[in-house]
Amino acid sequence: MFYEEMDRFFYLPVGLWLIQILMILFTTLFYQSYFKRKFQSKPQRKLGLIIIYGLSILTCMAFPVSINEGFMLDFRYIPLILGFLYGGYQVGFPLLGVVVIFRFIIGGPGIYLTILICVVLLAIFHFTLHKYEKYDSHGKRTYAMSLLVIAIMVFGFGTQFFDDQVLSGREFFLWIVFAFLNIITMLATRHIHESLLELDKINFEVIEYERMHLLSQFSVSIAHKLQRPIGKIQDSVDVLQTIEIPGNKRYVVNEMSNELETAKHIINDYLVLAKEQKKQKVILNVHTELEAIIHSIQSYAQMHDVELKFFPAIDRRLSVKGDPSQLRYALLNLIKNGIEAIEKDGVVEIAVHEMLDSIYILLEDNGKGMSNEEVNNIGAPTNSKKKNGTGLGTLVAFNILKSMAGKIEVTSQVGKGTTFSIILPKANG
Repeated sequence: MFYEEMDRFFYLPVGLWLIQILMILFTTLFYQSYFKRKFQSKPQRKLGLIIIYGLSILTCMAFPVSINEGFMLDFRYIPLILGFLYGGYQVGFPLLGVVVIFRFIIGGPGIYLTILICVVLLAIFHFTLHKYEKYDSHGKRTYAMSLLVIAIMVFGFGTQFFDDQVLSGREFFLWIVFAFLNIITMLATRHIHESLLELDKINFEVIEYERMHLLSQFSVSIAHKLQRPIGKIQDSVDVLQTIEIPGNKRYVVNEMSNELETAKHIINDYLVLAKEQKKQKVILNVHTELEAIIHSIQSYAQMHDVELKFFPAIDRRLSVKGDPSQLRYALLNLIKNGIEAIEKDGVVEIAVHEMLDSIYILLEDNGKGMSNEEVNNIGAPTNSKKKNGTGLGTLVAFNILKSMAGKIEVTSQVGKGTTFSIILPKANG
């Protein structure tokens, strides 16, 4: 008799929950492994998220575990939360509509509690969702888990508020199992998402590396062939500048000289990028290097009415290992880009932070900023917002920092500015 009651009370609810868990995990795997690879455009992918998470929500709500009268324990809030996190409001709001409408069709007093939880989640998303992409892996996991725990707690206290019945020992145990399975499912689903996203990122980087390797080999050949004729033309222009010629023609000659100088810089950038040379690997003090860079570019910043602010770390002995000239080139280029992105009366902030085994360099400007598409294409050849720019300087800077085992993250908002977050491994020195 005892075991029959346990079968009815425990195994049946767990069986229903397993159906919901399998549906959430299956749809997530289907989206990441098939749908996302087949459809490349963002609207199609967001539509795919709405469909797979919508089906997960409907499955969860179609196989609930009823507690008391009119209240159901299911996993609907996991796909709802993940929809907001991975698809934003364009995915989250349709899923929110699915939850509320289907719960309204089911009926019962639980509809009021569902609306309350949705309102609470919406309020949290309104104030915090825009920060989600800035979090690291641990921060993103904590954020997602916090949202789920809040939803479960509101639901738990809400059922007691709307229902005067006191929980029995068995019902309390069932609640514990429900909360535990929710947490495990959220962790597993996020792990699948993040692992497959990381795999896609690695595949993209491998393809991009192969493409850039071919480009570097091709570009170095072109650059070397162009150096000789450009040098000859520059010599001829230099001779013309020493000859007495009319003012209007003198202007044309000066323009030719300036354009040739620009062409030489572009070729030199290609050569720096493509040339495989033995780098001088030494221990570099980060603060010493940054102070030297700021000193050298200070006058350039003043010409553009830009203020440079430097915020050193507490420990000023932080070191990295690399080539001093290349590191200065990379950081100088990125700081210079920040100065040129500011139209007037701006600030470029340079900060250094110490992490456990890494050094975090933050370059932040309050310039015109970039769109998401421009951020995704930053560092690509021919991608530049500057007049006559090629994007090669940034590409070379990224290449140098990555050769030092560094990571670069770029965040930007149009009209507010851009932030380059550079993480370099700490060296003992």
